[in-house]
Amino acid sequence: FPSKLTFLITFTVAAVSGEFPNHKVVLKSLQEVEFECKQYLRIPADAEGDCEPRCEQILLRAWTDCHGFRSVPFGRHFHPDHADEDFLNRTQLCLDAALEDVLEEEVCCQSSLAWQCYRDQYGNPRQVPQLAPMPDILVRSTVEDCARLLQINDLELTLYALTRFDVNDRSHRLLRCIVIRQGLYGDVEGPNVDRMFVQGGGEEIDETSFRENARECVEYLRRECHDNSTLATRIVNYCFPPGSGPGTIALVNTVFPRVGSLIGSVHDLVRILRNLDPLLKPLVPILAGPQYALNTEIHNNLLDPQVDSLIP
Repeated sequence: FPSKLTFLITFTVAAVSGEFPNHKVVLKSLQEVEFECKQYLRIPADAEGDCEPRCEQILLRAWTDCHGFRSVPFGRHFHPDHADEDFLNRTQLCLDAALEDVLEEEVCCQSSLAWQCYRDQYGNPRQVPQLAPMPDILVRSTVEDCARLLQINDLELTLYALTRFDVNDRSHRLLRCIVIRQGLYGDVEGPNVDRMFVQGGGEEIDETSFRENARECVEYLRRECHDNSTLATRIVNYCFPPGSGPGTIALVNTVFPRVGSLIGSVHDLVRILRNLDPLLKPLVPILAGPQYALNTEIHNNLLDPQVDSLIP
């Protein structure tokens, strides 16, 4: 009983305070990952190993050996001077020059040089833990958790993923659950734009435009007075670039292998497609995907007919 009471009090305080609950969110600081990596790599506290920066960036989810360095999540761990308007360009020039002659397989060297450029050119290290973007495996786990919580079967999950979760009340509730458990959304606060930007990478998107577009779009959709689940779905689908929400690639990788277990033969496949056909035909506009443009005026013009066609 005491543990249940403690949980209830904690949950109530978090809800009243309006803060985003962490759920499955991972927050890491530079100091934490340095301590962890020295343990993993058996490096003395007063020394620095050759591959330690790579280890730290992996834990911060700012590095993979396949795709290399991710500037947005790593940059969140540094605080540029308010008067410094050139820190981004200067850091990028440093990276370009430092990595120019480094071989692709020299991953430890690459990550070490990236760390040095950010320390020297970007700003001072932050002490506060920052968001570590969710990897695909954690996104898949979140989707599966929410599907189980809401008693959604594999066939439903397939349909919802194909239609970006904008097909009925159950699909809306599922996507709302996913983004809440990812720490990306709250009914009162709306989307956490900073986390959306970091989770989506933001490597090719100007952050100022990203934020302004999101703000205008969210305000527009709030005026439509949707219920909480529908509003969350429309905000995720229409106000952010594909992939910055619940992880498009991870969702597909989660859904289709599970559905494969349902299809035991060609006969079963044909039967399932016939069952889905009357459901999918009216959804062609949704299957084509929501329009997205960084220019807020263009974006809202694109949004008008899409939202009007979906409002009951």
